[in-house]
Amino acid sequence: MEKKRMKKISRYYLMFMLVACTGASIWQLCLPQIGEVFTDWGMSVDWQREISLWNIAIIVSIVIALRSDNTEMIKILVIQSVILCWLLGINHFISLLMNFSLKYLIHILGIFEVMLAGGVWGAYILLKYYIQQK
Repeated sequence: MEKKRMKKISRYYLMFMLVACTGASIWQLCLPQIGEVFTDWGMSVDWQREISLWNIAIIVSIVIALRSDNTEMIKILVIQSVILCWLLGINHFISLLMNFSLKYLIHILGIFEVMLAGGVWGAYILLKYYIQQK
């Protein structure tokens, strides 16, 4: 029963990551000016396109893992997603602290959506279901 719950909650987490990565990829690829207006990073169409392509690779990996229903593949994607969420969330946090402004909504969302929702939720999954099983 616990393994079924572990797989179910991991799948929900990866679906959350799928939506988050898809949204980020769309705005970075199609609306890069949003990054200029709502971050302190300025405009960089080429870098945003590169990050969008990276997100697309992650999206494909998540879709493959979810379709395969392979527990080990799902676990690897959860680990990878948690690490990325913490690193990206911390990067947004540092950027916001270095040049604080409430207009930098992407940094604020990066802290709450990426670091806290994705990072904390994913870390909880790893600790509760994967690390305790050893």
